Amino acid sequence: MNITKTQILTYTAILFTGLILGWLIFGGSNDHVDHEQLTEAEMDQHVTDEHTDEDGEIIYTCSMHPSVRQNEPGNCPICGMELIPAGSQNAEASEDDYSMVMTASAASLADIQTAPVERRAPEKVLDLPGRIQVDERRLTNVTTHFSGRIRDLKIDFTGAPIRKDEVMATIYSPELIAAQRELLEAARQKERNPRLYESARQKFRLWEFTEEQINEIEERGSVQNELEILSPANGFVMSRNVAEEQHVAEGTVIFEVANLDRVWIVLEAYEEDLEWISVGDTFDFHTRANPGQNLEATVSFIDPVVDSRSRTVRVRADLNNSDDQLKPDMLVRAQLNSRMQDEKLLVPASSVLWTGPRSLVYVQDTSADVPRFEVREVELGPKTGDYYVIESGLEEGEQVVFHGNFRIDSEFQLADKFSMMNREPGSGARTGHDHGGMEMDDQEMEQDTDDHSGHEQEEEGHESHSEVLMEEDLEALVPNYLELREALANDDFEMARQYMDLFSEEDFSSIDELREEFKVISEMLVTRVEEEGYDGELYKQYCPMYDGGSNWISDSKEIENPYYGDEMLKCGETVKTL
Repeated sequence: MNITKTQILTYTAILFTGLILGWLIFGGSNDHVDHEQLTEAEMDQHVTDEHTDEDGEIIYTCSMHPSVRQNEPGNCPICGMELIPAGSQNAEASEDDYSMVMTASAASLADIQTAPVERRAPEKVLDLPGRIQVDERRLTNVTTHFSGRIRDLKIDFTGAPIRKDEVMATIYSPELIAAQRELLEAARQKERNPRLYESARQKFRLWEFTEEQINEIEERGSVQNELEILSPANGFVMSRNVAEEQHVAEGTVIFEVANLDRVWIVLEAYEEDLEWISVGDTFDFHTRANPGQNLEATVSFIDPVVDSRSRTVRVRADLNNSDDQLKPDMLVRAQLNSRMQDEKLLVPASSVLWTGPRSLVYVQDTSADVPRFEVREVELGPKTGDYYVIESGLEEGEQVVFHGNFRIDSEFQLADKFSMMNREPGSGARTGHDHGGMEMDDQEMEQDTDDHSGHEQEEEGHESHSEVLMEEDLEALVPNYLELREALANDDFEMARQYMDLFSEEDFSSIDELREEFKVISEMLVTRVEEEGYDGELYKQYCPMYDGGSNWISDSKEIENPYYGDEMLKCGETVKTL
């Protein structure tokens, strides 16, 4: 084929044009590729720096449980949440057996709130129950000083008002007849034998006859078969111990008379409140009869002994009662505002995890860029309202966790760090709630959950024997319940089982089973007492550790935990007065 010069030029131009177009299209590709390769390298370095371990493998963690660290994606073995690449922020703060770093999202989800440690004079408002009582110094006994027979009973009912020297009764007595004869004979010979005369009159004085009565015997000049018994004081008859024609022996107390112009108000103070009360403190109080009328009184005496049954101390004040508005045995409620002289370190009461002698507080490390918390063992002083006094273990200005601290404590337990139930961090001796203080692995925990689920399903199918018994009268139930609570708090299985037999027909083989049934009974009893009321003062108390939180009722404000016994006897708080 003949190719002309024109065709050659045409093909050459096409080739040249193609080369130019190719260079224009692909000529800058090397720079583009180099740029892409640089970006990927930077990304690899970012992943290496941010999310890998020393071997270059990506580390995944849980936002709620930072202690979980795995080399592959998946779900958290604790809570089931999807794992995420671990951030470098955790490396900015160190951890040890007494501290833990959390992610910001975990801290937010746990709703952790903190408050500063304050230094100020502690104040406390004491709410004290009490009652009006007779002033013992104004109580008078009317006693027979000779044997005889009561004839005409003028005061024949308890509570009768009486005035001094008013006739209360008449009495016949052979001794009185003989004494009258002696007096009349001595009166006739008083000029010759004044000592005999004075001796005869003195006998009647010792028998508590007045000078007027003795003079009447002399003036009358004859023996009377009956003489009058007069009231020795003004007041009210508090007790009448005789009836007409009743024979009485020498020394018999026939009446008690109380002068109620002044009375006592006696308050019941718990042992832990005593350091807040001093003689001379003033307080306000009101009675049930006049709840809107506040009166004021001053502490005049604090009993030196503690009542062994109620574990309280009597605090007394003297009150003027000339208008007779205050009646003996009236119930009162008093409020005493107390303030310590010295300044102390104070933290919110909810920030303290109290397990008897070991009280823990979680402190936020404010110097770290991420949420980092330390556990501190502190020495507690008295509780002052919503605060605890801290004797040692904290410094002023530190931030303590008052909300979400139980969540933090559970994380410390899971990470085998020092916590409320782990005294030996790093030893593998992690403890959790198991209804008995023994370790449980995951399989046992699942089995425990299944057992509880089955128990709940069983309860849905029929009414337990405990529920039937809870329909009985509260006056009969509460004393037996309190004995059961005390036996569980003392870890006394045999005694607790005996009292549980009054509530349930089931056969219990361990104290853990008794405590599970006790929780069911407690919840029902709390509801009944709150709805129906009870003639007496009871306290609703709460343990946050047992079975997700459990209530019980006590007749003492002092915490004695029936769910854990000696293991955590003081764990819990009084949440309400019933």
